[in-house]
Amino acid sequence: MTMQTSFAEPILALYEYLQARHWRDGALTGPDPGLRFNFRIWRFLKSYTRFLPWHDDTYFLQGQGYWIWDNWKLYARLGEIRFRETAVCCTERILREQKQDGSWEYPLREWKDRVATVDGDYAARGLLLSYEKTGDRRYRDAAVRWYDFLVEKGGFQNYRDALVIRYFAGRDGRLVPNNVTLTLTLNAELRHATGDPRFSEYDEAMIRFLEYALRGNGEFPYAFATEAIPGREHFLCYQYNCFQFLDLVRYWELTGNERIRALLEKQITYIRTGLEGDGHSRYSCDKRYPDVTYYTAVMSATFIKAGEIGLGAFHEEALRAARYLLARQNRKGGFPYSRRNYGILGDRRSYPRYQAMILKHLLLIAEHEDRERYAYDR
Repeated sequence: MTMQTSFAEPILALYEYLQARHWRDGALTGPDPGLRFNFRIWRFLKSYTRFLPWHDDTYFLQGQGYWIWDNWKLYARLGEIRFRETAVCCTERILREQKQDGSWEYPLREWKDRVATVDGDYAARGLLLSYEKTGDRRYRDAAVRWYDFLVEKGGFQNYRDALVIRYFAGRDGRLVPNNVTLTLTLNAELRHATGDPRFSEYDEAMIRFLEYALRGNGEFPYAFATEAIPGREHFLCYQYNCFQFLDLVRYWELTGNERIRALLEKQITYIRTGLEGDGHSRYSCDKRYPDVTYYTAVMSATFIKAGEIGLGAFHEEALRAARYLLARQNRKGGFPYSRRNYGILGDRRSYPRYQAMILKHLLLIAEHEDRERYAYDR
């Protein structure tokens, strides 16, 4: 089989780049922009001295979840057994890394003693996808173990008559919509995989939180403020909202919940304001730059999905972002992380979890192009 899309060459080039650069021992590993001082300053020094052996590779479950999705999608499109084998190998590694209580260790030193909801959710979703493709119940059972840990030991925070899944297991903190949208999607996929209604037990209370949190302009704040808990209105606004949008599209596709669709209708009007004339995603509500490559990738995919589910005509925006994205691909097949940081700096290191995200969004764009071509040919 071949991939009949203008995105075929960039997609396969990025895939081969990830295989050669970051795939080893059943995992996608490599450096990460990290937290605190490393994110603000240190990563730029590393970027400009890439010839030095920094030895800062990490194993992020989020990256594995994307990599599993990428490989299963490529296997479906091209039929090459290597994609299936890679997806299964990566899933097996996730299984080996899971602790007895259903959790996984967070990879960065700053939060080494914490269990992050986002990372575990991505691992569980990767497990469920491999269960769907292989029928291996070990994968489904491991995802269920994570769910049980999440609701029993991770726990929720309360807001009025709503629930918010904690950012870190057992630790109260800010009320973050991003964790809620991702966990809702995991819940829907668990119910879809098992037929067990218990995985929907907390959905209505979490949806109520999203309804409270959504702003009049269609934006989810990074962290929702209450009288007791401080919030954070704007932080990497557009990329978070794009990922949340795609999570909620998936939830809506599996459940048909019209309250979710109402949120999507409002959210896309906000996301549309984040695309710059040259095709890159704004950094945040009040900043055009830095220009972070994977923000533009997820924004392009968001416009594609918004059009596909009938929220409006976004073809021009999707194409503008996709063209800008492809122009950033380097000769080896990878993508730089960012440019115009602090006005003059750039980060050209290869971070595997973000490369895997870009690959997923390119595949979503290519799928849409295939459907459009098929409809035209008919």
